[in-house]
Amino acid sequence: MDCWTVLQLADDADERTIKRTYARLLKGCRPDDDPEGFQRLREAYEEALNEARWRTDDEAEETVHAPIAEPAYANLNDLAELMDVRPLSPAPFDAPAPSPAQALLAGLNVHNLDERWAHAQLQGCADAFQDGLLRHCFDAPGERSAIARWAVQHLEWLTPWQQVSMTPWQHEALSAELLQDYRLTLQELLEQKAEREFITQLTQYNTQPWLRVFDLQQQWQRIVLQLLYDTQWSVPLFERVCQAFGWDDQKGVFPEPAWMWRQLVSRCEQESFFANLQEKAQDPRRTSPDALAARLLLTPMSATQHKRIIDQFGENEWNACQHLAETLTWRYPQLAERVPQDDLFFWRRFVPRPIYTQVFIRLWAVFALGLGLSIAHDKPDRMDLMSIVIFMMMAFVPAGIGFRVTQLWAGMSSTFKVPDLWLTERLVPKRFNPNSYWLVIRHGVPQAVMLVACGLMLGVLGMVTYAGMVLFNLLHKKRIGHISQAFSHGYPWLNGLHWAFWSPLQVVFLVVMVSAIVAAQHYLPAVPWTHLTLPR
Repeated sequence: MDCWTVLQLADDADERTIKRTYARLLKGCRPDDDPEGFQRLREAYEEALNEARWRTDDEAEETVHAPIAEPAYANLNDLAELMDVRPLSPAPFDAPAPSPAQALLAGLNVHNLDERWAHAQLQGCADAFQDGLLRHCFDAPGERSAIARWAVQHLEWLTPWQQVSMTPWQHEALSAELLQDYRLTLQELLEQKAEREFITQLTQYNTQPWLRVFDLQQQWQRIVLQLLYDTQWSVPLFERVCQAFGWDDQKGVFPEPAWMWRQLVSRCEQESFFANLQEKAQDPRRTSPDALAARLLLTPMSATQHKRIIDQFGENEWNACQHLAETLTWRYPQLAERVPQDDLFFWRRFVPRPIYTQVFIRLWAVFALGLGLSIAHDKPDRMDLMSIVIFMMMAFVPAGIGFRVTQLWAGMSSTFKVPDLWLTERLVPKRFNPNSYWLVIRHGVPQAVMLVACGLMLGVLGMVTYAGMVLFNLLHKKRIGHISQAFSHGYPWLNGLHWAFWSPLQVVFLVVMVSAIVAAQHYLPAVPWTHLTLPR
């Protein structure tokens, strides 16, 4: 079947007739409904156009090369008539009648487009009106967007079925301006938090015929993807947008670029996670560890309110707090800005701190060293191996008493932990105590008692030694080594004095101060540096 039969035209049809017939037949042969028929019609259309243009070019070439006949002059009278140079009177000039389309385009604006188009159809100048309307779009840039909006809805512009001839540049300019206009409209709706209106408007845009063309549809999807990437929205809105475009990450159907899509999916998961946390935190009927942890981290509270909730916590609740804080820190760091507390691990300040056996070991070491140096000063002649063993055994008694008192003090101090935290935040610089682990009352009182005990045993130098060891432990973070987990669990009694917990400066300072104490006891016994002189 030749092209003229498919187009239902005579084989001498001109180019304009071919185009109009193709546009008429195309309305009944859409590519979505009949791809094979559309392909056959398109091939016939292109073949007919080529033949018509070839025929037109051939006729023009014959006209140019046709020989010019020499005039034949019958007689001299004819020659004289031709040589008559008398002035001629110009023939009367009749002005061409105005085009109906030009009259309809005069005074055109966005408000009378429907009326002018109806008149153009009645007067049979629809094609000329569309050509003029296209020129008007680029002659009046301020009205281009509104006219293009109207034309894509009523005249099928930017689709394969449009009847107006556009250059590629005109097609690209109109489509780009319309897409940008659509994007601004959707962006304003998102900024106003009008998500329902956003979905309605997006659905309306997607149903327009020109946005169903493959290339334009891909470009439109990339614009919407970029808009979602640049703005804030809720999870239901993102799900509705995915439904509108048929995006499905599990099926591998998503727009480009892929990295931006991954970012949006990750943000959607993040928003879903945070919405679930908020639901748990705001429901007082939920008492599970996860719900209590969410309520503690997401609800703005005072320190007193924090302690009131935390007093009910057990091991499961503390583990839930630890898991939630780590998840927000490492997996969803953007959500940390929405949490009332700057420090996600602030709750650690309220965690009960039991007194472990390591404290007993350290107390024994302090008392053993103090008693040993004190006995060596008072009775140097009795310092044999048996005496050293005896005073080391004697050190267990004050160490045990101090350990028990420390345990009782830990329970007592927890009752006023809130004022203790308030006092610590105002007296201790943050750089020395970033997590508020050390508390003024809870830790300050026992340390003061131990300072007095060292003073009673070894005087001023003993107090300086103890205070210096504590300060080096707090301020110098470097440690000599690392203790293995197996050794820590296998020998818990040795953890208190293991070298892995010591700063190198502590070792040097302890050696220097013990040497100073021994020297003062030996060479300056009258000076009360190593013993306190109690008033009588």
